[in-house]
Amino acid sequence: MSRRSVLVGLSCLAAGLLAGDQARADAASSVPDPDVHHAPLPDTRLGYQPAAPRPTLAWAAFQLVPSPEIAVGRQRHVGPAGDVDAGPRAAFGLRWQLTPVLWSFGVHPSQSRWRTFVVDPLARQSGSIELSASFEYIGGHVDRVLARPGLRVYLPVAHKGEYLSVSLGTSVYAYEGLRVAYDVGAYILAGTLGFQMTVAPAHAPLAGIATVRLRYF
Repeated sequence: MSRRSVLVGLSCLAAGLLAGDQARADAASSVPDPDVHHAPLPDTRLGYQPAAPRPTLAWAAFQLVPSPEIAVGRQRHVGPAGDVDAGPRAAFGLRWQLTPVLWSFGVHPSQSRWRTFVVDPLARQSGSIELSASFEYIGGHVDRVLARPGLRVYLPVAHKGEYLSVSLGTSVYAYEGLRVAYDVGAYILAGTLGFQMTVAPAHAPLAGIATVRLRYF
């Protein structure tokens, strides 16, 4: 046997051994290691949908709970001697409140800033501007139902308004002509409990109204 034949045979044997080692390595790598945990790939079919509060029966029931108030003003009447000032008077009232539209500048940018009717406390008390609609019955010397469309801004004071927030607003109502009122309020417990003071400087019968505001959402 020639030297060349021996070298060719040895080369073929070495190539075969290398190929066998590579095959065994590939087979070993394909076997999962029981000590290694592989996380599944995320499902790209899933998407993110922001929460969209909608009116429910529970929401409607809570809207029927009124906020108590006391209206203080001066009532005039025509007597035998002409116009007579009857002096200051106080009357008990009840107020119901709705929010047709609210724009919140306090929520995270990933969330929608708009709310209609159903308003979560964070969106309102963390900073917002709302178109308000209040309906109230005041007894005593007033003895009538009033509707108050208005505009109000809420500003947070402590913990994004959850602990304390304040508001400034204005409204109009029809009573002996079209009247304008202004209100200021302070709220705690994420806006659930608050105190509002409404004043109408140019309207003596409803010069001031103090309202204990009860609101859930």
